[in-house]
Amino acid sequence: MHHLEENPDGQSFPIIIQTLKEVYRILKPGGVLTIISVTPEQLDANWFSHILPKNTQRWHKRLLSFEQLKSCLSEAKFAVQSACNSLSGLHSDPEGPLSESWRKNLSLFDTCTEEEIQDMINFVSRMKNQGNLEEFYVKHEKIDIFGTLNICAAKKEI
Repeated sequence: MHHLEENPDGQSFPIIIQTLKEVYRILKPGGVLTIISVTPEQLDANWFSHILPKNTQRWHKRLLSFEQLKSCLSEAKFAVQSACNSLSGLHSDPEGPLSESWRKNLSLFDTCTEEEIQDMINFVSRMKNQGNLEEFYVKHEKIDIFGTLNICAAKKEI
């Protein structure tokens, strides 16, 4: 969902609502839509968001809070049936951002400028060489509190 809005402002999500209305239209009565998303709070809970502060701020405009998601689903006439947060830490390697293949698994890195990527690589390399990369990771990794993903099931009533 975070790729749908062209110029997100973090407040209104007209294309997401339009998309959800279309899903509602084609879903059979009693059907369930499952959405796996990341909230701004969950993004901030991932340690790596703190090595890309400008890009993270841009992403805050792309991501719906859980309340915003519920509002969009409601506007599309869906009824939220259940929601939970995943606590899996798939990106827990502090040296991961130095690897292009590691970065390719996260949409967050796709929207960085080349300058931001180079600055991030320099920052992580410097912390690694100074021996404080693990300390940075521990300080900023909060997925045990907020989770990494939100999983929401919404139903088209019969």
